Amino acid sequence: MNIELLGISSDQLEPSTSGYPSDWEKFDVLMELDLCFENHQADSVFFEFYVASPKAIEKRGINSFMPPTLVLEEFDWSVIRRHISKLLLHANGSKPWTEVAMRLSGQIRPTSLSCFPF
Repeated sequence: MNIELLGISSDQLEPSTSGYPSDWEKFDVLMELDLCFENHQADSVFFEFYVASPKAIEKRGINSFMPPTLVLEEFDWSVIRRHISKLLLHANGSKPWTEVAMRLSGQIRPTSLSCFPF
């Protein structure tokens, strides 16, 4: 099945779907993706990743793991959307959400494990 992007937002921006960071040179913003399998919008699942500037990445701890992050010189919603759209193509053909999460694990991560049967 194909993955459909229903929305991108961040509680750290105002408004959450079109706002911008207060610091244009050092931003590190947690973003949330609302994804669904094509034509199954009612069963959407949320994934997350960070959008950060190179200067903000420098402030992250050395010798530590880093969360999935898209590094951009400038915060730009259209660039973010373009990168996510390209990324989601790699998960097309996946059937369960576990397969989607595995294919995209280095770039985005699910916000909850509730969609994964154990």
